[in-house]
Amino acid sequence: MTMLRLFETDEERLEPTLQMPAVQPEPQPQPKSQPEPQPLASGGQTLSFGATPGSPGATSLAINVAFELALAKHNVCLIDFDFHSPNLLATLAQESITAGLMGAKRLLSQQRLTGDELNRFLMVLNFDGTKVSVLPGLGSPAKETTPLDVDSATALIALAKSQFDYVLIDVGDLTRNLEFSEGILKSVDLSFLICAGDPIGVRRFLWLKQRLDETALESAQLIVNRVRESVLGDNPKRQLADTLWRLANTEVCAFLPNDSLAFDQALLDGLPIQLLKKASPARHAVAMLVRQGILNQRSNLDWRMARHG
Repeated sequence: MTMLRLFETDEERLEPTLQMPAVQPEPQPQPKSQPEPQPLASGGQTLSFGATPGSPGATSLAINVAFELALAKHNVCLIDFDFHSPNLLATLAQESITAGLMGAKRLLSQQRLTGDELNRFLMVLNFDGTKVSVLPGLGSPAKETTPLDVDSATALIALAKSQFDYVLIDVGDLTRNLEFSEGILKSVDLSFLICAGDPIGVRRFLWLKQRLDETALESAQLIVNRVRESVLGDNPKRQLADTLWRLANTEVCAFLPNDSLAFDQALLDGLPIQLLKKASPARHAVAMLVRQGILNQRSNLDWRMARHG
């Protein structure tokens, strides 16, 4: 799993203090120096957001990344492929006014879905002039295991990719259907896996990684959400980073703080945190993830921090 190192330095590695007795670590090679992230080609990039079981925050992250990209003047589309908990619109206090994914699925099955038809199924959300297009998911949890097959899903993604700078896909719990999840991860340019920043979240990630095909993990970046000292003690980032490396040979792309004030207020008001808590720790972490991990941009402060470790 190739990782974009954003917030960790080599000096931060310590002996693991987070105990995982159920998983026996194997000797791992020393971490190799990571190449500088290469910029994504302009336009038409696809990103997926998948989660371990337990709702660690993939939907909220997808929404906030989408609005950060929109604030940077990119044309952004969000697609809800979470068939079991389709909550993109609900998180933003919206109700679907289009047929959404079901309408697109119908035309896909008839080979009649065009760019103009896709636009009919999109909702354009406008918050203070910041616009993001959303393809609503199913109106209720799916009765079928996979309401949309991988080939149809990738065809839909390719069509959206031809019209937008960035297409973000909320896959939800990756364990619901591993075959579909792996197909999506393999078809996108960059995939993010989100787990909770506590011992249970780490266990769930380890369990998921053992079941995902290695080729599906090639572009995957691990994000640890809701990191807090109350669960892991001092320096939780170091404990999590060292444990995940030793037990799963996995580096962490980004840590998101347990900024409940910002996220709870965002859920209450149905707004992205960028427009509600502009100076919050959570907003700062998401903005840095977008700037460094997706847009490959660094401010002078970012370069100074990277240079001095």
